[in-house]
Amino acid sequence: MTDRSKGDDRIMSSPWENFYREHKSSLIAMAYRLTGSWAEAEDIVQETFTSLLETPAAFEQVRNPLPYFRQAVVNRSLNVLKSPRFSRETYPGTWLPEPLFQTATETDHSVLHEEQVSYAFMVMLEQLSPEERAVMVLRESFAVDYQEIAAILDKSEAACRKLLSRARNKLARSGLEETKVPGDRVSAWVQAFLQASRQGEFTPLLAMIREDAVLWSDGGGKVRSALRPIFTRERIMAFWNGITRKGSMAGELVPVRLNGDWGLLLYQQGRPVKAIAFEGDAQGQIRNMYLVTNPDKLAMAPPLSLPLTH
Repeated sequence: MTDRSKGDDRIMSSPWENFYREHKSSLIAMAYRLTGSWAEAEDIVQETFTSLLETPAAFEQVRNPLPYFRQAVVNRSLNVLKSPRFSRETYPGTWLPEPLFQTATETDHSVLHEEQVSYAFMVMLEQLSPEERAVMVLRESFAVDYQEIAAILDKSEAACRKLLSRARNKLARSGLEETKVPGDRVSAWVQAFLQASRQGEFTPLLAMIREDAVLWSDGGGKVRSALRPIFTRERIMAFWNGITRKGSMAGELVPVRLNGDWGLLLYQQGRPVKAIAFEGDAQGQIRNMYLVTNPDKLAMAPPLSLPLTH
């Protein structure tokens, strides 16, 4: 039994059991949006509950549990973001969020359905300061009112409104506003990429990719990867053709739901080694590709033996 399982057992035998059952997934989803790490989010939520159990009278002292736990989870998440071990500045290369995967046996996964969050949105959040990110997540993903947000961040409501406005403007200036692309279009990208990989020739994908497209890669310094973004579709095609010739795309490449949208997982010797996600524009062309190879961020990928969602 893992330490996390022991923590869960302890909470489930406490007076917080019903509240934990009802709100656990929502609080983890909140922490995931704030930190970009699902494993970290699970730890944050569990530690928030177990720390309260250290105080015998805690159950009676907390009069309004949901705002209390939201504030505690947000504060712990912001502390994680600001910690040296989580610093994006010292991270080798591009820092991409940890992707979430869905298998055919997880059709009720709350994060991928009731609280679905796209990978493109998670990448967008990386451009914001921790406080901007917190306000955007609380207000736009969870519809928390400004009075509660102000209490959580210990700021005035006016300051919180200004933070959200600044976050929106920052994303707009960077051209990073999320565009909803029809699922059949994303599926077509995935199938075309899958076919190109099998044939070992990615040039046929050119018509699906914008001229100014960008490929972002995250190996975390643990596996070989491009440390800088790759710009333009010609260079992106050259990258995929190059690593294919070197054997880096050998293995079993399978479609999978990745943060609610179609993406791809490459398995080698039964292990997940590459996750590929796509983001498109209003015209239905690919404008960003995301390649995650950091093994720590693929820890939640399903084993190849599990049935994947098709």
